[in-house]
Amino acid sequence: VEDAPVELPAGATILDLFDEVVRRDGGGIAFVDGDRRITFAEFFAQANTISASLLAAGVVKGDRVAVLSQNNPEWCLTFWATVNIGAVLVGLNGWWTTDEILYGLEDSGAKVLVVDSKRFTRITTEVNNIDTLERVYLVDVDPGESGSTSAKVHAFSELLASSDGPAPDPTVELDEGDHAVIFYTPGTTGRPKGAI
Repeated sequence: VEDAPVELPAGATILDLFDEVVRRDGGGIAFVDGDRRITFAEFFAQANTISASLLAAGVVKGDRVAVLSQNNPEWCLTFWATVNIGAVLVGLNGWWTTDEILYGLEDSGAKVLVVDSKRFTRITTEVNNIDTLERVYLVDVDPGESGSTSAKVHAFSELLASSDGPAPDPTVELDEGDHAVIFYTPGTTGRPKGAI
């Protein structure tokens, strides 16, 4: 992006930021992951598609969407797609044990989980026991290869599937005071606390 900082008016939302960055440098490379290159325009188009898929799956403003994964474009896409529709992204610690992951999912009330296979192995047998969790999207492995037989488990690629071409910007009304993320504090003397 150009050297000048992105300046937005008071009351601007994440969609205003999307528009400004794409306008300024849509063809610039936003992410490099191995041989993958994703431009800003491609990134925001994919985020819009994921937003539309989350809305179609029943995620509404204020719902929690958790991510438990190593750093990758899918983590970032999930972040933008979630806050793009007024849902709240829950960043879970990738080093957590099974008990800690289950606590974070239940405490946050996560409706959706995006997870990589390494971390999914810690909770594979527990997915059906988390009442609020409706869908799990696996980033890097096919659900059939995950060891889970749960109907909740899907491939992340389903979130990117769109038969109608690029999704438009979401029409969810956002306010600058809406909650965006929950990250858990270190639990040095007890359970971690979800900080909004």
